[in-house]
Amino acid sequence: MSAQNTNQYPALYESFEWFIPTHFNIAYACAHRWAASPHEARQAAIYFEDQVGQLTMLSYGQLSEKVNKLANAFVRMGVQPQDRIAIALQHSAETAVTILAAITMGAIAVPLGTGLSNAEYDKRLVDAGARVAVVDKHTIAAMTSAIDHNPQLRQSLRQIVGIHTEDERVIPWRTLLARQPSTFTLNPVEPSTHAIMLYPPVAEGEDLKATLISHQALIGALPGFVASQNWFPRGQDLFFTSYDWSTPMGLLNALLPTLYFGRTIVGCPSGRTIPRLFTLLEHYQITNMLTSSYELCRIKDFNDPLNQFELQIRCISIPDDENSEKLIDWVGQRFGASLNSVYAPLGFSYLIGECPEKWPSAPGSMGKVFPGHKVAILNDDGIECAEGEIGYLCVNTLDIQEMTDPGLAKYFWATGRIQEVTMHEADWYNTGCRAYQKDGYFWREPAPMMSTELIDSDATL
Repeated sequence: MSAQNTNQYPALYESFEWFIPTHFNIAYACAHRWAASPHEARQAAIYFEDQVGQLTMLSYGQLSEKVNKLANAFVRMGVQPQDRIAIALQHSAETAVTILAAITMGAIAVPLGTGLSNAEYDKRLVDAGARVAVVDKHTIAAMTSAIDHNPQLRQSLRQIVGIHTEDERVIPWRTLLARQPSTFTLNPVEPSTHAIMLYPPVAEGEDLKATLISHQALIGALPGFVASQNWFPRGQDLFFTSYDWSTPMGLLNALLPTLYFGRTIVGCPSGRTIPRLFTLLEHYQITNMLTSSYELCRIKDFNDPLNQFELQIRCISIPDDENSEKLIDWVGQRFGASLNSVYAPLGFSYLIGECPEKWPSAPGSMGKVFPGHKVAILNDDGIECAEGEIGYLCVNTLDIQEMTDPGLAKYFWATGRIQEVTMHEADWYNTGCRAYQKDGYFWREPAPMMSTELIDSDATL
């Protein structure tokens, strides 16, 4: 790699400008616009293999058609723009379809995923005021139990749609879609309109607080997504993520950006054996990945190197706090690919990270700020810290061009209503991450060390 390709950061950062259209809908950008072109409509949007290897393949034309049918169904159920639609589905192609359908008709998609208890579903359904819920065989028991034990839910939740379920109270997914027209007229929406609502994990007894994601947040994620994947998309790039598409990482940082570029994303349930995972990576010739250190270590620790597989992976991204020099070296040796750190906290999109093809990496750092964002380290009083001084990593509402940062979530949902996020200081939002800056790179606050004196004291006790 020539030196001229590895130090482009100043030019990229200083010249970057946001373009936010007057109207912008995530579902249109990720599905319907591609379906409008005869050539692009035939391109694969989603390949999803379930636990037994059964494939669901959706071209962009098929994806748009299914999304439109479900959007029409939601409208006929009486769902209004900005109503909340709860989505409690296992990782699947239907997850993507349902989220995009809710967004298409102007509602707010509320992905809840699987694995929550009756009480946890109950709490979130009540808080969100969901009008419709979409469930599958993995979540129907917990969801219906929550509804049966809560008169408020029986009044507010108008309908339940079920995938591969058998319950007289649930409308079957296939039956519902078969009755609907395959076209839908999108209503123009402003980019700042809310499209998605995400509940982060909370400890027992804590109040719920969901982050509201606007349509323009997808635009805010694109520079970091492109850079962290060494300038995705290139050539025949295909994307894979080990994160569930109903999670913030899987949805905002993988599924939607991939579809925005009209490329193919591949998915499968978590926990797949390493040989089966390698079979998937080879079969689809996956080039780009967003994954976790857990998944990489599963591969690294597998007792068979599986060298017979011919893989085409060129870049992998991973949360910065999970990365290490050992993993970077191993990924380079095993896959001939780069392992790039990303810092993408919920409500801020891709914020900081690495792109070794465009700027040098600093081992152990979080990386540099992605173009389009303005970041600083502020102390408790909102004053910018000196270089090397630890404080809170904060993001400005404007970038260096004095243009609004579209990636910021400025509102949240709690106690059944929209509320405004409190700024740390005028025009600065606090990510909550303690860090410091040095030579243009950001570094997390070092983990506290346990003193020898304390260890000796505990041993005596």
